[in-house]
Amino acid sequence: MAALHGQQNTFYIPSFVEQEMSKYMFASLPLEACGVVLGEAAAGGIRISRFQPIRNVAPDPLHHFALEDAEWIRCVFNEPQLIGLFHSHPRTTPIPSNEDLRNLPIFAGLLQLYFIGSPDLTADTQSKMLLNGYQIHSNVDSSIVTSLGQPYSLQPTPLCVT
Repeated sequence: MAALHGQQNTFYIPSFVEQEMSKYMFASLPLEACGVVLGEAAAGGIRISRFQPIRNVAPDPLHHFALEDAEWIRCVFNEPQLIGLFHSHPRTTPIPSNEDLRNLPIFAGLLQLYFIGSPDLTADTQSKMLLNGYQIHSNVDSSIVTSLGQPYSLQPTPLCVT
């Protein structure tokens, strides 16, 4: 997978995985939902194969997320296809917040993808999720300088639901 770093990829996500993420997000409302995505790098992009919810144990889960330690550690050591993180923004758009960017170094060394979902407040139905995907980039060997001076940044990447 290292060969894909620095390249712009497309994320291919099966509709059933996107639906699992959406269902979990709506079931977690009004709290932020979180979990990990599994998959593999392939020619032309990254193929997602599964979503694994993880309990949010943040002190203020209405506005933040924190992965439950034991579940997170189990995924890191037992899931060879761990490639990304998902969390929701229940009341805002699915774009990285300053808090997301500040906490990115906690996960970035282990992952390639960062997904954020939000309820679509403009939809006719009340169960449509807006989902944005971002590829995690290391700024250590790069001329990219983030406004927060972070060693990692998030680059928007096309999502293709199949």
